[in-house]
Amino acid sequence: KKGTVTVRHYVEGTTTKLANDVTIVQDYTTAYTTSPANVNPDYELVSTPSNASGTVYGNIVVTYYYRLKKGTLTVHHYKEGTTTKLADDVIKKQNYTTQYTTSPATVDPNYELVSTPSNASGTFRGNIVVTYYYRLKKGTITVHHYIEGTTTKLSNDIVTTQDYTTPYTTSPAIVDSNYELVGTPNNATGTISGNTTVIYYYRLKTATITVHHYIEGTTTKLAEDVV
Repeated sequence: KKGTVTVRHYVEGTTTKLANDVTIVQDYTTAYTTSPANVNPDYELVSTPSNASGTVYGNIVVTYYYRLKKGTLTVHHYKEGTTTKLADDVIKKQNYTTQYTTSPATVDPNYELVSTPSNASGTFRGNIVVTYYYRLKKGTITVHHYIEGTTTKLSNDIVTTQDYTTPYTTSPAIVDSNYELVGTPNNATGTISGNTTVIYYYRLKTATITVHHYIEGTTTKLAEDVV
């Protein structure tokens, strides 16, 4: 007698074809062997059917099932130019062809995102690594030198830009010698964490005039000093 061997290639759990059926007609007692098809590379074979090979006897159906491969998405959050972590890695596994989206982490507020990676979103296929880089924010220190109680300058402003967390130190300017420093500002030194303004105030120095009244050629007072 003649028997048939029909080989099917389905998506796991369905009757959705990934390749055309193959039907072989053979005499009973003839040995047969089947093999997986060359299917969409996003899929992998679940397992080899128990009747993948055997002897023709009646009408035999061999069904190969395939499933979408799994891909891994790893998201890093690093300091710019390093592999120093600013947040824990995020690792996800998904079927190939699944859409994914990533986003920056909530990191130390002294840091800012350099830019969004080109593969921040996309489609799972293989093992994907998305790396977000962060850098220290920039802050400015502006130092003013004013006459006390005014915004009249006694020296040019000094503006310095530095990374957040950088220590800074300021100092009085060399001003008109008729003026003296009122006091050192509380924020004359510190750490950059934004835009900081340091103001040094100066006031006119106080002079003393002393008037003596003496007998000529002596220091004998004829009247009290006037100061």
